[in-house]
Amino acid sequence: MKSLIDPHGRRVRKLRLSFTDKCNLRCHYCMPVDSIFMDEKSFLSPLEYEEIVTDLCSFGLEEIRITGGEPLMRRSFKEIIERISPLPIKKIGLTTNAILLDRYFDILLENRVQYLNISLDSLDQDNFKKITYGNHLSRVLENIETARLKGFEIKINVVAMKGVNDHEIFDFINYSAKTGIEIRFLEFMRIGFACENQNDQFISATDLIEIIKTKYELKRVTKEYDSTSFNYLLDNGAQIGFIASESMPFCGNCSRWRLSADGQLKACLLKEGGLQIKDKSISEREEIYHTLLGMKPISRPKEVGHQMNAIGG
Repeated sequence: MKSLIDPHGRRVRKLRLSFTDKCNLRCHYCMPVDSIFMDEKSFLSPLEYEEIVTDLCSFGLEEIRITGGEPLMRRSFKEIIERISPLPIKKIGLTTNAILLDRYFDILLENRVQYLNISLDSLDQDNFKKITYGNHLSRVLENIETARLKGFEIKINVVAMKGVNDHEIFDFINYSAKTGIEIRFLEFMRIGFACENQNDQFISATDLIEIIKTKYELKRVTKEYDSTSFNYLLDNGAQIGFIASESMPFCGNCSRWRLSADGQLKACLLKEGGLQIKDKSISEREEIYHTLLGMKPISRPKEVGHQMNAIGG
């Protein structure tokens, strides 16, 4: 099998696949309240997603994570998934805010989408509304519990923000201990709209760990070499992880590319440029894949201007 190995020896085996830039929340670190979204006419078609993923499977693609925006808002979500799921991919995951999740449980299970990363930055109803501009916490928690009972493998992603939700760290730890769901604390990244508040609200993974150590013992858990997170098991049974992309970048082991809903194939979340793959022939796409290998940075860029919702979190 052909492989996508860049000049630094990193093998691309994972793809973040964005279905849309639209979202039904307006988290203040992601996008403005008055965001303008792409015209859906510019989106990749279900057939184009199938063709691109088929290509990349022949180069050793092993894992896909479906992202957005909120991917469950894509009107052709079911058709895209049904085209992708028969392909030789070892693992298919979905990143979602879980508001619409109850409508898709059967579709996900029927199409091998067993792994859910759920974005949830507060367990307090008022704080949830303040962060997201949406009053959906009860529904989100209900859908998470239903997903757990249905056997989905769930991770909850919490963007940790000083003065915003850092007082809820132990609430999330207790939630993990109670439910058995892994909680991952993400550092506030300098991406798009978030750059405005990042200096004031940033809290490092190291600082979070020191806070947690005041109450719990942490035992390190082994992860894959190219995992974005480093993880611990706490003495109360909670499973927690940290994605410290600001303070401890993991560029040297990165194995991911990203495909936007309008066909921009990107080598890095923090790379402004990408290559347009929409409406390209098979031979043109193959040339793009090899060109993109040389565009993946070996060290982390300081910040990027594009909006998080347009490329997938």
